[in-house]
Amino acid sequence: MSGDPQLFRVNPESQQSERIEEVDFARLGLRERRDIQEWVAANPGILGDDLLMIGKEFSGFDQTSERLDLLAVDLDGRLVIIELKRDDTGSDVHWQAIKYASYFQRATADALIGVASDYWKESPEDAETRLFQHLGADDLNALNNDQRIILASHRFAPEVTSAALWINQKVPTEDLITCVRLTPYRDAQTDSLYVQATTIIPIPEAEQYLVNIDSNALQNSRNRSAPRARSRDDEVDVFIRKAVRLAIDELPGEIKPNQQSRRAGNADLPIWGKVRWFHLWYTRRPPWRNHGISYRIHLAPTEAGQWAVFLRIAFLQSESDLGDAPIHPQQSLVDIWGGKALSVPIGIGDLGDDFAQEVAANIRPLIEQITPIIDDWGG
Repeated sequence: MSGDPQLFRVNPESQQSERIEEVDFARLGLRERRDIQEWVAANPGILGDDLLMIGKEFSGFDQTSERLDLLAVDLDGRLVIIELKRDDTGSDVHWQAIKYASYFQRATADALIGVASDYWKESPEDAETRLFQHLGADDLNALNNDQRIILASHRFAPEVTSAALWINQKVPTEDLITCVRLTPYRDAQTDSLYVQATTIIPIPEAEQYLVNIDSNALQNSRNRSAPRARSRDDEVDVFIRKAVRLAIDELPGEIKPNQQSRRAGNADLPIWGKVRWFHLWYTRRPPWRNHGISYRIHLAPTEAGQWAVFLRIAFLQSESDLGDAPIHPQQSLVDIWGGKALSVPIGIGDLGDDFAQEVAANIRPLIEQITPIIDDWGG
């Protein structure tokens, strides 16, 4: 069975389906810069990421006249170099993008504010404010903490996909290159154009489809083989995703966070040190969609070698924003990024299936209780 994407038109009355023809962008007279680039710049979500576009056709390098397609910032502050090809990547688009990423490795926050200011045609002060809002921070320390690449095309040459997979495998805690297939379809019946975006590298959320040996059974087995070494961050990241997935899978659809809004990250906090966290956003309705309000699940290491989990609701102006009745008897109001966050302790334990179940069971009722209250703010 072919793994190629397909699109069908369905008539719900006749219960008939008809396949819509896949075409080439070139056949439709569409171009990379005039068309595809403009679609992506206007709606970066096509690439499957919550990106803030800060540059287009940028060529302001000091020792080369090369010009990249699009430049963006992701929610972790990393610069995202985006290279677009129409119907075929050719064999070296990855090398082209790697060069551009290397050119930005020393770009300062001030320089990037200037790039964004020129692109948005607004003052540097307004551009800086927009970057603050995107990063959810009151400083730009995280801006350009790293660089990554997104390649988008109708078809990918094997030289490109092989190189992307190899590079990502060499850096197991990050995916440095993302490949997004843009498949155009023309509906002859309505003369409509559709574009299907599919992330082919890395395979998204692959771990949820895998069955693994139970970690407790593996630990108790005397005859087991030595497990493959993995970084602590990877283990924590997998735990957060598992706990959050368990928590929200049983939520009613009307209060379930958007699939696209989930992401894991890390931060250095004065009290806890390196903290892992997971963001839950409702990007499709106010007042959530401006990212001013969100749930954050924080994991912080304890001296005993376990992990403390907190649920934080940011940003709040005051505790009264959630009404007079307390959400949780141990809730506290903390300062965060120039605003306030309601912090609720969830539990302390070892990273494993039992603790993931406990975290999920404690987070789920809080989301059920709080989400309708915040929804009311949006009218």
